[in-house]
Amino acid sequence: MSIKKKLFLTNVIIFAVMVALAWTYSFFANALLNKFPITGPDENEFNTVANCLTNNALSDDEKAATMAKVGYKLSIYNPDLSLIKEYGYTLKNYELNISSGSPTVEAFSDKILIGALRNGRIYAAVKPITRDKPFTTAKNIALAVMIVSCAIVVSLACYYQFYTIFPPLTVLQGGLKQIAAGNYEYQLRSNKRDEIGAVIGEFEMMRRKLADLDKQKSQFDRQRGEIIAGISHDLKTPLTTIQGYTKGLMDGVANTPAKTERYLKTIYETALTMNALVNQLNDFSKLDIDTIEYSFMERDLVKLIQDFAAINIPIYATKGLKIETDFSDTPVEADIDKDQFLRVVRNILDNSVKYKDKENGEAKIKVYSDGENAVLEIGDNGPGVSPHEIQYIFESYYRGDPSRTNPTTGSGLGLSIVKTIITAHDGTVEAVNDNGLKIIIKIPQRRKRN
Repeated sequence: MSIKKKLFLTNVIIFAVMVALAWTYSFFANALLNKFPITGPDENEFNTVANCLTNNALSDDEKAATMAKVGYKLSIYNPDLSLIKEYGYTLKNYELNISSGSPTVEAFSDKILIGALRNGRIYAAVKPITRDKPFTTAKNIALAVMIVSCAIVVSLACYYQFYTIFPPLTVLQGGLKQIAAGNYEYQLRSNKRDEIGAVIGEFEMMRRKLADLDKQKSQFDRQRGEIIAGISHDLKTPLTTIQGYTKGLMDGVANTPAKTERYLKTIYETALTMNALVNQLNDFSKLDIDTIEYSFMERDLVKLIQDFAAINIPIYATKGLKIETDFSDTPVEADIDKDQFLRVVRNILDNSVKYKDKENGEAKIKVYSDGENAVLEIGDNGPGVSPHEIQYIFESYYRGDPSRTNPTTGSGLGLSIVKTIITAHDGTVEAVNDNGLKIIIKIPQRRKRN
């Protein structure tokens, strides 16, 4: 049951109990009135008051003084019940039912009235009723029982509401403190099916997500640290090589043209290696701060990849990768950032070179349209990826193959950058094993204009 319903029912019960107690008290009071009925004045008292009221020889003040001796107070009214003078009590109009000169007695719950109509005026003598001690005691006991009963009911209701709301909130507060302190393993359990139980359930979902994110971040930081440490370490080797060969040139060790050319070629190739390592570090910074900039334009993907292939097929051939192409006969247009998309192609082909298991590897590039998307497929005849790892290869720093732990051959960023760029194109990318690894990229095409 929800807390809102619990509070509503609790308040309804409190109201019902209060009404029941008030009715019980009223019933008891009426029973007491019946048990101790109101009786009129005794004969001597009545005669004293009646004679005083009907004695025309007495002034109003003298009548008031005489009646005061027996506990009565005088009120004087006109026939229309407008007050002329009163000596202590002012009566309500409905209490005056005096219509004759003979004194009459009227008894009410809290007073006795003796009245007479004299000389065009209504003279009324009023005396408060004083109950005897048994009546007063019983009435006070009934009132005390009602007050105590109300206090008990209200206390129980408040305790129930406190027990329903505050203990779970205290538990939730403790959980929040644990999360704030970084303890994502602290679990909260609640068998309540109310709003607080729902909040605790949402808290548990948040805690599990934070715990997963914390584990991912720890793994991310560890892997990134390993890669950066590896790249930094590997920068020392080519730097030392360049320093050694440069010093050899300066000292005249390369004393023949052939030796000089060999030294210069070694320095150049080593500089290329350093450039590759620096580029990897640059990839780290761009991926971390998400500073890749895009310039989208409607382009023909067939023409774009054809131009790329014409320049790069010979280059990849020198690296031991033979590339074949299969292009659509019609243009395949989509909104594409040329530089970043070609970076995607290079990253995929570079992976094919890095992880080929044959001296001469093969790759195939295919471009076509499936009716809604511009599709680019790049597959190779390499070893592929194990089925349980293929879903992770687009994650940052993932290197499932132990051979990929060398930062100069694989940083774990290539395919992650591919996914980042394709996602920015509102596209999708997936990897499948097809006699090697095949990467399938789909970019949404614009609807053809009329």
